[in-house]
Amino acid sequence: YGLDAIHIAGMAYYERIIVLVGVNIMLAVSLNIISGHAGQFSLGHAGFMALGAYFASFLTVFYFLPYVSKFPEGTQQWVLQNALLLVAVLGGGVATGIAGYLVGLPSLRLRGDYLAIVTLGFGEIIRVLILNTDKVGAARGLSGIPKWANFFWVYFFVGLTTLISWRLVRSSVGRAFLA
Repeated sequence: YGLDAIHIAGMAYYERIIVLVGVNIMLAVSLNIISGHAGQFSLGHAGFMALGAYFASFLTVFYFLPYVSKFPEGTQQWVLQNALLLVAVLGGGVATGIAGYLVGLPSLRLRGDYLAIVTLGFGEIIRVLILNTDKVGAARGLSGIPKWANFFWVYFFVGLTTLISWRLVRSSVGRAFLA
C-alpha cells in the first residue's frame, strides 16, 4: 500500500484525517442522491450512518475480535481480519438498509418539511439509543475497536459508493428521481 507510508512515517494524525475525508466523501455522495437528485430534504443521514457504524463496530468488538486474537500474528491473521472487516461492513449496511426500509414505509408519501421531520426524528432516536445503551459504551462510546480499516478499504468503498451512485442516477430509477 503506497498510502501506508504515512502510517510508517509516524504521521498517524494525517492518516486519520485522510480516512475521515474518505468516510465523509461517502456520506456526501449518498446525501447527494436524496437531496441533489431526488430533491428531498432528509435530515436522517447521520442517524443511518451511526447505526451502520455502531452495528459494524459491535460485530467486530464482541464477535470477531475474540476469534481473530486466537490466530498468531502474520498473514493468516491479516487475511482473516480483512475478511471479517468486509463481513462487518456488509452487516452494517444490511442493518442500515433494514432501518431505512422501516423508516421509509410510513414516510413513503411524505415530501419536504414532513420528510425532514420524520428523518430528523429517526436520527434523534438513534442518538438517544446509542447514548443510553451500555453495551455500546453509552455516552463514552464503544471502545476497543481494532484498526483493521486502512486507506485501501476506505477508498475502495469511496469508489464503490461513487460508482453505485453514478450508475443509479443514470438508470431508469435515477431518471425518475429527476422527473
